[in-house]
Amino acid sequence: MTTARERLARVRASAGASPMARWLGFSAALESDEIIYNLAFDDKHIGNAMIRALHGGAIAAFLELSAQCALQAHLGENASIATVNIDIDYLRSSHAEDMKARAVILRAGRRMAFVEATGWQQDEAKPVAKARFRMRIGEDA
Repeated sequence: MTTARERLARVRASAGASPMARWLGFSAALESDEIIYNLAFDDKHIGNAMIRALHGGAIAAFLELSAQCALQAHLGENASIATVNIDIDYLRSSHAEDMKARAVILRAGRRMAFVEATGWQQDEAKPVAKARFRMRIGEDA
């Protein structure tokens, strides 16, 4: 069984190789032995300039990257992962500020994994978006 620090190292290695992670200002940190993901706010993430809300695509990309990193950390550095399907619910308007996320692996088999990611800004009890992912695992991913 891997430790939280080992999983965090895997997340950072995986995200470090991703141009999307750099564009999002993606990072991860441990909070009480759990990995919390962060999207660093930047004006380029704004979708609606009138209300200064984050673009839904930026939120979706952030949650997907969080889910992929969580699964990669769980499976190991050499695991091949591909997103098959995403269901995302936008629950409230976002603001021009950082976003945090938590990703939970609901089930990981030999070929498929089911992961859920929840993103929030100021209060985790008031999520901005929640997404569910089906991911293919293996050589053909």
